[in-house]
Amino acid sequence: MEKQPLVSVIIPTYNRDTYLLQAIESVVNQTYTHIEILVVDDGSSVPYAKDFCDRFEKCNYYYKENGGLSSARNFGVSKAKGDYIAFLDDDDFWREDKLEKQVAQLVKNKEIDLVHSAAMVVDESGKPTGKIIGASNNKAQSRSGNVFWNALGTWVVKSPTPLIRKKVFSTHLCFDETIKVGEDIDFYQRLFYQRKIEYINDTLAYYREFSDATRLSRQRKKYVGIEEKMIHNFKKMGVANPWVLHRISIHLLRQAIRNWNLVYQDNPKKISSWDVYIRPQYCLSHYFKV
Repeated sequence: MEKQPLVSVIIPTYNRDTYLLQAIESVVNQTYTHIEILVVDDGSSVPYAKDFCDRFEKCNYYYKENGGLSSARNFGVSKAKGDYIAFLDDDDFWREDKLEKQVAQLVKNKEIDLVHSAAMVVDESGKPTGKIIGASNNKAQSRSGNVFWNALGTWVVKSPTPLIRKKVFSTHLCFDETIKVGEDIDFYQRLFYQRKIEYINDTLAYYREFSDATRLSRQRKKYVGIEEKMIHNFKKMGVANPWVLHRISIHLLRQAIRNWNLVYQDNPKKISSWDVYIRPQYCLSHYFKV
């Protein structure tokens, strides 16, 4: 019988103890049991995470100086011993069969390097709201395979859902630690450029939505300008074909316009179609400074 792959689950946390225990327990209670849990404390003022970790045999506590979510995830990857990597934010949690279903897909299909799924939205108390984030039934098939061009500037995997082969991570494919909000957008789009992925049209994770202005997903102004960094990271990763970079820039410019106009509704960007198609990199570097 083939040996079960080890799954390393990385849970970053920073000064938020309210939901962490539920997140850890949802991993401990997985039907797939060959796991290690790495809770990365990104410089919290109180060591609450260590107290939680000490309750579970497979849970390892790591403390580091505060560097942001990208830094915490990269740190976790550097410490992980598993064949597969999963990320779980400290306010989200998983369905008990999440890893079992996803590991089966990666074991069966060696060409796939990431498996993701839909997620059920829950409220502050963890109660399902009935809202699901993920692909609609008629678009589910477009979330698998070589998804780069249909995903670019449009969608990425939902944060508590992916399971990734560890071999994917490298010096040029990791989280950009200079990006404090939207780092997952940059990382997964670059992963899509290189790798095939698989989508499971099922709610294998729970994504918590609640009113807290400090949540990164609510700090929309910090998303403005991320596209110029994304172009830089594509180049740094080795994308050199000028036509490919031009096409990528067009997609990202459209994303930049949407992000700006969502945040600055009283001062929307109006960029001509000519500029969008002819000089997208120029527009990204000159028109989206805050």
